[in-house]
Amino acid sequence: MVFRKAQESEAETILALYRAVIGKPHCTWNEMYPGEYEIAEDLAAGSLYVLEEDHDLIGAISIVPNNELDDCDCWKIRENAREFARVVLRPDRQGKGLSACLVEGILQEMKKQGTASVHLAVAKENIPAQRLYQKTGFDFCGEAELYGHIFYLCEKSL
Repeated sequence: MVFRKAQESEAETILALYRAVIGKPHCTWNEMYPGEYEIAEDLAAGSLYVLEEDHDLIGAISIVPNNELDDCDCWKIRENAREFARVVLRPDRQGKGLSACLVEGILQEMKKQGTASVHLAVAKENIPAQRLYQKTGFDFCGEAELYGHIFYLCEKSL
């Protein structure tokens, strides 16, 4: 497994990963989000990362260029906090513990960048992701309605 920064030439493959999970259990995404705009924004910011196995992209994750959750009042640490989002793993590779590789990889990267605290939102119906975030040390500290869904708000100090 290799966790690394995504390359512009991989944008179509990453979009295909996003599209492959739409309509699957636990997924709140649709044909509009995430899409080409988010990929282009993440690539331009240098904040899109991939998980590669035998030269095959099997997952992606982004450090959000502009924190969307800053206004939530549940955060314990606000200074130098960042978010990650758009976590995706190819459907045929799910359930094998590989999502933890994505999360651990992005947490290490964020720590290298000097991030003090990580914030994220996880859909209430996404039980597997909730378990993953609990296992990786996130505290569940609030709820918010975003994009027509209820999300749990999670925080981890680095």
